[in-house]
Amino acid sequence: MVRVGILGSIGSGKSFVADIFGNFGFNIFSADEVVAKIYKSNKIVNNKISKIFNLKLYKNRIIRDDLREFIKKHPKKFKILNRIIHPLVRKELIKFLEKNKNKKLVVLDIPLLIENKLFKFVDIFVFIKTKPEVFNSRIWKRKNLDESFLKILRKQQLSEKTKESYANFVVFNNSKNKVKLQIKDIINKIKLND
Repeated sequence: MVRVGILGSIGSGKSFVADIFGNFGFNIFSADEVVAKIYKSNKIVNNKISKIFNLKLYKNRIIRDDLREFIKKHPKKFKILNRIIHPLVRKELIKFLEKNKNKKLVVLDIPLLIENKLFKFVDIFVFIKTKPEVFNSRIWKRKNLDESFLKILRKQQLSEKTKESYANFVVFNNSKNKVKLQIKDIINKIKLND
């Protein structure tokens, strides 16, 4: 099994690229989806976050807008949140890899892949590069993302240059059709028959 890890900054299009791999028939591990499920159904985690950050629960769930506002006021607490959530994401990742161990290729769409030192789970890194103007138009379309929260998120991440230094392949995400061709080329270059 070849494990492809997607690298890139917020708004670079990591999930979009992962979805293209998915359209070619490969299974995707989405950390964002795992985290959403944790907030939706893990009462223990929700209670823990509620107590640590002094946030109210609604139907046993953290209100994510409240959590976001709390982090904006107390950015140093982001590390505590990561220490709660990240081990659970890692556990789900291990389950995903075990379940898909007989597949030829799987894709890992995990923010902070390098920062959280998940190297041992990745065989090939694909870095997503985006023009600044494309990035800017894309990032501000996102709900619940303002400049102060974006700044906090960026502080969690390594620089683009550092991330790119890990890449086996670079995808230029400026045109949807061209991205698909680039992914197809990468798949062809990865030896899936070995």
